[in-house]
Amino acid sequence: MKLFIAEKPELARAISNGIAGDMQKYSSHIIKGDSIITWAYGHIMELAEPHIYNETYKKWAMNDLPLRIAHPFKRIPIPSSKNQFNDILKLIKDDRVTEIVHCGDADEEGQILIDEVLQYSKTTKPIMRCLINDITPKAIATAIDKIEPNSNFKGLSESGFSRSEADYIVGINLTRFYTLLNQKNGGRDTITIGRVQTPILGLIVNRELENKNFKSMDYFAINGSFVISDKKIQAPLKLEKDERIIDEQIANNIKNNCLNKNANLKININKKLEYPPLPYNLLELQAESAKLFGFSPDRVLNITQSLREKHKAISYNRSDCQYLPESIYEEAPQLIETLKHNFKSQDIGQHNADSSIKSKAFDDSKLSAHYGIVPLQTELDIQNLSKDELEIYTLICKRFLMQFYKPCEYESYKFSFHIDEYVFETSIRRDLYLGFKEHFSKEHTENMQWLDSIKNNNSALCQDITISKEKTKPRPRYTMTTLLKDLNQVSKYVKDERIKKLLVEKDKDKKGESGGIGTPATRSNHIKTLIDREYILVSKDKKQNITATQKGIMLIQSLSPMLTQPDMTALWFEKQKDIMNGALSRKEFLESVEEFVSNIIQQDKERKMSVNQKESAHQNATSYECPECKKGSLIRRESKNKKGSFWYGCSEYSNCLLYTSDAADEARSV
Repeated sequence: MKLFIAEKPELARAISNGIAGDMQKYSSHIIKGDSIITWAYGHIMELAEPHIYNETYKKWAMNDLPLRIAHPFKRIPIPSSKNQFNDILKLIKDDRVTEIVHCGDADEEGQILIDEVLQYSKTTKPIMRCLINDITPKAIATAIDKIEPNSNFKGLSESGFSRSEADYIVGINLTRFYTLLNQKNGGRDTITIGRVQTPILGLIVNRELENKNFKSMDYFAINGSFVISDKKIQAPLKLEKDERIIDEQIANNIKNNCLNKNANLKININKKLEYPPLPYNLLELQAESAKLFGFSPDRVLNITQSLREKHKAISYNRSDCQYLPESIYEEAPQLIETLKHNFKSQDIGQHNADSSIKSKAFDDSKLSAHYGIVPLQTELDIQNLSKDELEIYTLICKRFLMQFYKPCEYESYKFSFHIDEYVFETSIRRDLYLGFKEHFSKEHTENMQWLDSIKNNNSALCQDITISKEKTKPRPRYTMTTLLKDLNQVSKYVKDERIKKLLVEKDKDKKGESGGIGTPATRSNHIKTLIDREYILVSKDKKQNITATQKGIMLIQSLSPMLTQPDMTALWFEKQKDIMNGALSRKEFLESVEEFVSNIIQQDKERKMSVNQKESAHQNATSYECPECKKGSLIRRESKNKKGSFWYGCSEYSNCLLYTSDAADEARSV
């Protein structure tokens, strides 16, 4: 028998529907024909906490850093998943099973979360790999027909394990290190450090400080009003990039030199096509949903997870790719019919979609491990969807249907009005054929026949010149939409050309990503953590304006720049390429990460770090001398085990018995 191990229960049920035979359901697996299908719950194993290696590591102590943990690292079952973990091991060892099929998602994370279970089991049975994007029965059957040896993915697996273990090394050491530094100065919270989370905060803090420290400068904007063929065209004065007119007298001189003069008109006309936007990946969907509905990234992730797993309505929802395979195009007529069924009383573009039209989205050569998020051939009653689910499902369906409409054809008119050495320029768009925009856009230009009468070298009267006093402005603070967009192109903020090049190379096969950090699926979790840790604030309105708190600003200013910038992601990517190609071992890479951590600790151990925490009614307790060591002062702490219960410990707890992190020591409070 074949044993299929799916990443989640929903995928296991989908796999069972794609396999022929009678079905028997059990609490931990399904038997269908001559196959057994079991499942994980995402990761059901985790890297062991430091105290598993050494009991003394339960207490956070500066003298223990960096923690000395032997390779290879231990992975242990997550307590909440232990029963299912044990059942999977039993099935792997079951004598009936002659072949195992790895059905994790088609990326690093999906690869290692099943591999870690298989490696723990020490099985010698043949292991195959099945890549599943579409969870309809027909697509599942096709994917099973294309299984290949799991050994073909060894490089991907080693790269994934090395990245997760490197993140672990950085996290356990530097979180302890900076927390202890902060506590020496009276801080009380845990200072979490992460390869992706911390640079995201750095990005927000830099934008916040740019706004706070920006020195505004007055300048004068000049706009001309030109009359030609009884039409009035507004055009601003053309200036060089970053050029400003800061002298009002100069602005007035330009006005006097141009007002009521005839300008020589130069027209440049270009015919252009505007193609439908590509289908959504998770990032684009999160950004669009933030703009339209004010949804947070993790809310969109949860909604799409429900649409995929509960309703089987959409393809893989964590995709970083916007292109689609040719096979989806072949299924287009059936997909469009499904949408006609699902949206019986609502026109979302399904009735005029032409399946003979093939957009640029259908391109096998541009696929990553996944493809764009699209609806599946699942007939459903949309009344059963929640309001949020319907909003997101409709967006996904509309974007897919756009691929079966012709592009919009338009002319772009560039007008240049020349008066002596001054040039005023503007552009006007004229739609000739609306194409997809007729059904999917409420905004398009009117039919401007008057443009036909305007010719090159016509004379245009400068009827009016307006001068307005403006102020230079910094780049605006982030909104959720603009932050998500920036996270996929942080390379543009990197000054080191080599680092910038590495970040861009990392994303060379990902449309829409150009030197980003994190993934569309993980960024939402990092942002949520920053909110929960009170490093950033997000407004409750639809726009979701983001501001860095004083706590977040002080944290970034207290850390090594190597941790607050995306350089580490770029440098790790370079090493991961070598690991994937077999040129570097996982052990060699992790040793280099340990050396990096050790250098950071050595470099920053004398740093005076103080990240302000929330004011407390009992904060004056810090003024009391510690009765144990007589060196530190008492800090009020909330109990980890009993919410609302407080205790006191010494600020010098790394060298004092009065203050440790476990529950037994909490009982020693004063």
